[in-house]
Amino acid sequence: MGETFRVSVRELVAFSYFPPDITPAEDAERLLAGGRAHRARQSGAGGESEKSLRRTFACLGAEVTVYGRMDLFEDGDVPYVEEIKLSARARPEPLPEHWAQALCYGAMLAPEKPCGRVRLGVCYVDETGEALSRHEETLERNELDAALRGLLEPWTAFALRESAYRRERDESLRTLAFPYEAYRKGQRELAVQVYTAIRRKKRLFASLPTGTGKSVAVLYPALKALGEGLTGKVLYLTARNTARQSPVHALERMYRQGMRARCTVLTAREKLCPAPTRCHPDFCPRARGHYLRQGEAVDELLACRDAVWTEERILRAAQRHDVCPFELALALVDLADVVLMDLNYAFDPFAQVKRLFQHRRDMTLLVDEAHHAVERVRDSLSGALDSRELACLRAEHGRRAGRKTPYYRALTALIRQLRALGEGESPFERTLKTLPEGIVQSAEEALTLALGQLARGEGADASDAARMLMGFRYAAERLDEDYAVLLEGRGRDRTLTLYCLLPGREIAHVTRGLRGAVFFSATLTPLPAMKRLLGGTEEDVCFALPSPFDPRNLMVVRRRVNTAYDRRESTAEQIADALCELTAARPGSYIAYFPSYAYLSLVLDCLKKDADRLPPLLVQRRDMEGDEQTAFLEALEKETGPRLALCVLGGLYSEGIDLPGERLIGAAVIGMGLPVPSARLAAVRACYQRHFGDGFAYACRIPGMHKVLQAAGRVVRSENDRGIVLLLDDRYYDPAYAALLPAEWQLCGEDIVVAAQRLEELTCQEGGQG
Repeated sequence: MGETFRVSVRELVAFSYFPPDITPAEDAERLLAGGRAHRARQSGAGGESEKSLRRTFACLGAEVTVYGRMDLFEDGDVPYVEEIKLSARARPEPLPEHWAQALCYGAMLAPEKPCGRVRLGVCYVDETGEALSRHEETLERNELDAALRGLLEPWTAFALRESAYRRERDESLRTLAFPYEAYRKGQRELAVQVYTAIRRKKRLFASLPTGTGKSVAVLYPALKALGEGLTGKVLYLTARNTARQSPVHALERMYRQGMRARCTVLTAREKLCPAPTRCHPDFCPRARGHYLRQGEAVDELLACRDAVWTEERILRAAQRHDVCPFELALALVDLADVVLMDLNYAFDPFAQVKRLFQHRRDMTLLVDEAHHAVERVRDSLSGALDSRELACLRAEHGRRAGRKTPYYRALTALIRQLRALGEGESPFERTLKTLPEGIVQSAEEALTLALGQLARGEGADASDAARMLMGFRYAAERLDEDYAVLLEGRGRDRTLTLYCLLPGREIAHVTRGLRGAVFFSATLTPLPAMKRLLGGTEEDVCFALPSPFDPRNLMVVRRRVNTAYDRRESTAEQIADALCELTAARPGSYIAYFPSYAYLSLVLDCLKKDADRLPPLLVQRRDMEGDEQTAFLEALEKETGPRLALCVLGGLYSEGIDLPGERLIGAAVIGMGLPVPSARLAAVRACYQRHFGDGFAYACRIPGMHKVLQAAGRVVRSENDRGIVLLLDDRYYDPAYAALLPAEWQLCGEDIVVAAQRLEELTCQEGGQG
């Protein structure tokens, strides 16, 4: 006998029987109701419930073990097998997939109960377990065996094809060389650490400076581990779409060297779908019959053996075969060995790819820009009720369906409850000790009615409301000392937020038991603190690399300026003078990063008075969107000559952009990047104080310095880059903040001209040696 496989009855049946159309997935409540209905039917029917069965069959030269649990079994000369299914109504005939499950269990009974015939049944029940309709038939043993073989053969043919592919893949990975002529400084050490974390199924936290070549240094060992069977799938997680370019380039380089692994990109539904419409056959023509056409689209992409299934390739295949691109992308996730996707698809309870995280643990997570994970996961685990937004959704429903519907009245009751909180006060923000009485019940009632609206296809407003209400309910169910209840008021509107304070718990939960998880970033510092924030334990490993570039290539000047909020107006002129001095000392392209648009505007007014001392200005505005943002970035990337860009620290242009060479020769960071004081920040700080000690460091100082380091990291991007970083704040001399600056930084006092001269001298020396 040849190869061996295992498959559950549910998987086996789903391979051949599936609905033709895309329809809304069952939500958690429906699944729970199904479980209750099963138990109610089983308790009242007698016999044996949830009886496990396992049988091995010979098929197409392979051994296939089929396993599962019968919903209901009654012994006897002619044994009885019953499948129980929750239904809203009686059915004249059983659905083919439900009958096929009963057939499988009947055929699997032979080793357990030798008999010539088996009585099969499918019973449709309501939520109380009451039978709505029953369908029974007695079949001979040979009929059952033939039915099961009809399901086994196509599944086994697919399994054999996939097994042959994996052998080819593993051989290509076994012989795959590192995709560059040599390792950069530190890359080999990092690759060893990543491989070891996967082999030992541990979490690794790595601080890797710009220029390390992080993407290839983590992907290469992960693929080697995949080829050796140490992991079954690699998920490369990013916080921004633009961060996927580097791993895609690394993978395509490995393809050119003969790699045969399947790699795909999972992009958000909103970017892939051709129209902002509901994913349902009644609303989207591609949803109707999607699964009948999807197989051909998948086969077309499987035939593409030497490239990543990028967003563009998936869109083209979806267009050719008239299928939903997002559902096609999800199907490719099952087949791919490497999946590049957003953080939310792993950690957000409402966006998580359930087919991965609920059904398998043989995966490795590579989390790029891991310093973003804390806030991203915190946001996904928090829930809020916004009376203003709810009122807009209510108005939309009222225009469509009138004001007398139960759903409209439920929203009205909830909005009134919210607006009554802190009545007479405005504006305000504070922490409440407990949830206001009755608010959860009102939100639950509105949610039930919103879901009913969705089930009947009655309005997009219900979808937005359900999303808000489900997030609030999720947080309310988990409310404990590591959540804060926050109330904000402006005018008569109120926002009640259940704010997650310790997202590391969920990060630890998701990554526990996987085949390794690697969290890496250029600003994952200080490592012990970031490990705690990301849910790490004493068993987890930390790893740090120094910068691979000559430290003399970056000169860092610190100047004592008071940038506190109440001193900004008086220090704006001082900041402007420093920027003029910086751009004059070594003419070229610079970016100045400000802690707020307001401070940027104050300094801009001062700079305009000294326009003759400055290069041309580029100014980021608060209201820039889409094309304007792209045009701003293109100006930084493509326009040549001296210029000074004024941007916001922590914003779109302070990390993730690559401006090598003369495109950027210096950056000024004004202030510390500290978060704005608020009730939610105070709650986070108190929580961190309770868990880690020094709540201010964990909640304020470390995140603030991450923004500073990301902005400064735009300057030197390669071994040939040289530049200046100007830090304008007196706190950069405070030992607590200075300790968070990179050890390799060349701190050269407060004189910008001296720093510029040192860079010029270094350039001359190297030019003379050349």
